[in-house]
Amino acid sequence: MTHELSRGVMLISIDTEMAWGAVHHGSPNRYHWPEERDVLRSLLDILDEYDVPATWATVGHLFLEGCENVEGDVHPEIARPDYPWLAQDWFEDDPCAPATEDSRWYAPDLVREILERRTRHEVASHGFSHLIVGDPGCSAEVFDSELAAARAAAEPYDVELRSFVYPRNSIGHQDVLRRHGYIAYRGVRPDLFGSIHGRLRPLARVGDLLIPTPRSVVRPVLEGDLWNFPATVMYGADLHQGRARLWQWQHRRRLRHAARHGGLFHVWFHPHNLQPDPANALRGLESLCRLAAELRSEGRLETLTFGGLADLLGHHESEHAT
Repeated sequence: MTHELSRGVMLISIDTEMAWGAVHHGSPNRYHWPEERDVLRSLLDILDEYDVPATWATVGHLFLEGCENVEGDVHPEIARPDYPWLAQDWFEDDPCAPATEDSRWYAPDLVREILERRTRHEVASHGFSHLIVGDPGCSAEVFDSELAAARAAAEPYDVELRSFVYPRNSIGHQDVLRRHGYIAYRGVRPDLFGSIHGRLRPLARVGDLLIPTPRSVVRPVLEGDLWNFPATVMYGADLHQGRARLWQWQHRRRLRHAARHGGLFHVWFHPHNLQPDPANALRGLESLCRLAAELRSEGRLETLTFGGLADLLGHHESEHAT
């Protein structure tokens, strides 16, 4: 069931995964990890300046101060996926070392910094090791063990994992999420123009990029007792291609559109998406946060985390579900 909102809501979800995002999907060495930490801290400064909270979808392994390989056994508490495209063990690249020796695979310093900032962010789960959940090779039992390991890794920080972001946006096994007490996840952007047939469909989509229509308002979806907060846009994909001004214009317009029609503006990205041109990317995000703060002060928008929005909707779902 889609859910009406009394005013617009801005969500920011940040896939915080370091080298785990590249394992089995490319070389973990192709990213510049020290620069990613710098970008992340600059981003935290911007969010503090405008009091805009984010949902930091964090790979559980990053919480660890280190891990060990005991007689060839790496994280035996986690069942292995059976992906036809994967010949080696899922944890083959895990360095099994103290965090101080390999900061690509561990980031307890970043977790602590997020939690200690003035702005009340939410630390959410991105799995323990970035498993591709929607792939048939990831069974419910494998996902169950992955969620249990992520929760155990978060416990020393007194972090209650309530929200989930699927790695690679590969969605599956929502029933397992429910069993582990999750209340919300990031869904994919719905096809709001799917009912338009023929040549008019691409024209409608292009036109909506320039002048958003009420038809393209994105709203939360209640799936049983689990909230699906669909993404609106990925930030940073085109910034290094000379399209930054167009992107910022389009999505400032989209943010105002959400405020006008009581919709979601849900922007997501990885910190490394900002690295090709960090100064420009951070300026764009600051522009969005500034506009969000202005709309919030006018009473037209709320800036929330997944958990904050789920808590808010939990009080009103029976009144507005359609």
